[in-house]
Amino acid sequence: MDNTPQEKETPGYKRVHFFKYFLTEEDWNDRHDYHVQKRLLHSSVMHGMGIQDGQNTLLVRADEPASLRVEITPGIGTDSKGREIFVPAPDTTTVEPDKFQLPCVMYIKVVYQEMAADRVRLKDGRIENRYFRETYRFIVSDRPADDNQLELARVSMTPECTAITNPVDPLNPGPNEIDMRYRRNMACTRGIDMEARHHLLHILHERKAAYDRIGSHAKLAEIALLGQDFAIMGELIEANVLKESALPGIMRFFEKLDTLVLESITEKIDPSILDRPEWRRHLDNCRAFRLLLEEPGKTMSQKLSMAIVQLEKLSISYAHLTRLIGNDRRVYLQGQVKPLLTYYPITSSWDFVKTWSAEMPQIFKIDDLEWLLMGELNITEEASERKYKFRICESRDIWKNRQRLYFPDGTLIEDTGVAHEGGYSEFDIPGVIPDTHLVVIRMMDYARGDYELLFNVNGQDVGISRCDGFDRRARWRNWPFVIPAHFVNDTVLKIRQTLLTADRDVNMFRYWFYQPTDW
Repeated sequence: MDNTPQEKETPGYKRVHFFKYFLTEEDWNDRHDYHVQKRLLHSSVMHGMGIQDGQNTLLVRADEPASLRVEITPGIGTDSKGREIFVPAPDTTTVEPDKFQLPCVMYIKVVYQEMAADRVRLKDGRIENRYFRETYRFIVSDRPADDNQLELARVSMTPECTAITNPVDPLNPGPNEIDMRYRRNMACTRGIDMEARHHLLHILHERKAAYDRIGSHAKLAEIALLGQDFAIMGELIEANVLKESALPGIMRFFEKLDTLVLESITEKIDPSILDRPEWRRHLDNCRAFRLLLEEPGKTMSQKLSMAIVQLEKLSISYAHLTRLIGNDRRVYLQGQVKPLLTYYPITSSWDFVKTWSAEMPQIFKIDDLEWLLMGELNITEEASERKYKFRICESRDIWKNRQRLYFPDGTLIEDTGVAHEGGYSEFDIPGVIPDTHLVVIRMMDYARGDYELLFNVNGQDVGISRCDGFDRRARWRNWPFVIPAHFVNDTVLKIRQTLLTADRDVNMFRYWFYQPTDW
């Protein structure tokens, strides 16, 4: 009995099955077509459209001397059909502005091209080609790339343009400069080498610890805040979501933060420190790392091993800096438990404060910590406003309102407050314990939320208080915001609240200020 299923037309690919006496011109072409179509399917679905390693390949550069001709470096890309566009060697193309109406944006593109090759004449007189050559063609036009084209660069050309130049700032190219910001990278690219990931994670951990300790200096608190960036980068590398093409950005990330540290220390620390050998050695290591990144002729993959060695040298010089300018009063020994994190987030433990309807107690216990009430600002009460120097500045409108509203538990409260649109409000908090977290709790009308307040303490932006959601029925809320200890740098704090959400207003009825008692 024949168990072979009956043939019927179904979607899918047909693969040639050879048997004796089965070998014709059509058979051979079908065989090749099958493999070509499966390759295109794999490329389009598994790799996607774009440039392979777009940060290092198929780059467009201005010609030397300056002209309307540009150079394109070797590389490979894939169009939407999965066809591979391979540029094996450096090539050039010319922009011809006379063919277009300027000013306009000129797009430099590359497209897959297939050409018949090696033609032969058969005995019967017919001419056939023995091969198809898979090649490419550059296109310069005033239209964006379609699905079968890859954009390599664009140039915003002016009528007086006589030469195309490399951009002074690649992130913000000017007129007649090469703009490669809109290139499409291939989605599926090689990840960061596992050994390199291990080294980078170790370096990030050491660098964050150094920034935390240097940032504990009273004049360098912003460096501790920069250290949070290392934690975020560490999470991205740990999650293995970054590809090999991200390496140049990671290295520039290190170099940029190191530059910010150098500038901060130079501006704010006693100049005598600049003569110390530890500082000079650190400067030399930073300079060597920067020069390595700027070295031409090599990709970041080729520089990676040397870059990691240089980053490890910087970790050693950072260790010397922490001993030189770190503040041991706010640094913990290895194994010692910190009573609070350097950055203290609002957690779900604070949610009950938002709906607290009774008088605020002298002590809250949250996360096993006792928070002591150290002051209360009653808006619209003249003596209280004068004590805390409360003021509203540069607003478009200010108004007082008296509200008789409910808390979510049904408690009815009547109070008078003030609201403003635009500008900012300021107040001082005296009697603060420095180097200790401080929570600001604002009693507010929650009828219209979904806005953001930027908190500034003694001239430093410390974070954003997000007022999420709204409640049109039970409208009273007590909204908390914790100021981390490294921003609490004086016995008097000048607080500024700036509304970031356009066309919104912020209302205030009372403020309470708490600090932990066992910090």
